[in-house]
Amino acid sequence: MTTRRGVLLASGIGLLVAPRVSRGQPKPKTPRIGILWINSMGDPRLLEFRSTFIQRLSALGYVVGKNILIEERSAEGHAERLGELARELVASKVDVIVTPSVASSTAARQATSTIPIVMVHAGDPVGAALIASLARPGGNVTGTTNLSLGAKHVELIRELVPRVVKVAMLVNPSNAGARIYVADATETCRRFDCGIAVAEVTRDDDFPSAFATIRNMRPDALLVLDEASIGRHRAEVIAFAASARLPACYGDTRTVRDGGLVCYTPILLEHYVMAAGYVDRILKGAKPADLPVEQPTRFELVINLKTAAALGLTIPQSVNVRAEVI
Repeated sequence: MTTRRGVLLASGIGLLVAPRVSRGQPKPKTPRIGILWINSMGDPRLLEFRSTFIQRLSALGYVVGKNILIEERSAEGHAERLGELARELVASKVDVIVTPSVASSTAARQATSTIPIVMVHAGDPVGAALIASLARPGGNVTGTTNLSLGAKHVELIRELVPRVVKVAMLVNPSNAGARIYVADATETCRRFDCGIAVAEVTRDDDFPSAFATIRNMRPDALLVLDEASIGRHRAEVIAFAASARLPACYGDTRTVRDGGLVCYTPILLEHYVMAAGYVDRILKGAKPADLPVEQPTRFELVINLKTAAALGLTIPQSVNVRAEVI
């Protein structure tokens, strides 16, 4: 006679899925990781970041759906939604929250002071009051941070356009990394006796007026801060730079592949490998306050030669040998 227990065993359901637990012993809790994305879940770059993170977790012994669960929320590029989404993750009682951006890190920190938070490539986390210092973060936040590349972008654009006497910047002032980026770029421009002017965007409908402002500035080059709200308008920014015949430096390699001139940025995929390592240590009992924040050590320089030719630029050999050219 076939018993119900025999059917379960034969079909691989129930008794074969989980190890036998003695009566009265609680079932081991499956750790839950929350991820708070600012970008759209359909963004190809986000999907690549997510895949890298999950692959590294797998290498560390975590299999999604078996011994670890992942809950994700996406603000679809709208930073104002992050607070509500962070509170949802906190209410769902995740064990750690991974926050890819300073904006999502800030939203998560405002939602909880107890659940560990692993920030990923967050700009200026000290200035954003997320951590006390890189070496001793304190509190419930640790992870990886970006370096401010404002100075480097000015230096790079001057290599490409030695005649530059005025640089325009397109930034979102509500982004926590904008302040230090602008400060570093401004200081470097002063060193080179180069003028600088800033055009700001905080909402989607700010872009036409920002573009008009930049045209009126009559700059010789443009720096574009890499952040989510500007990234949503990547195609418009590229088209504007082309129509204004402005050599432009970006912080996102996709922009150059889509027609922008040049990009210099950390290799962001490596941050997701490091983030998985932080999650592993935290789940094994480490406290975020005791885990130093890591900075990027490898960067990539990408140049679009077709765009350079359209602008009448000759790429110096000193830049060419360091770059991936498209």
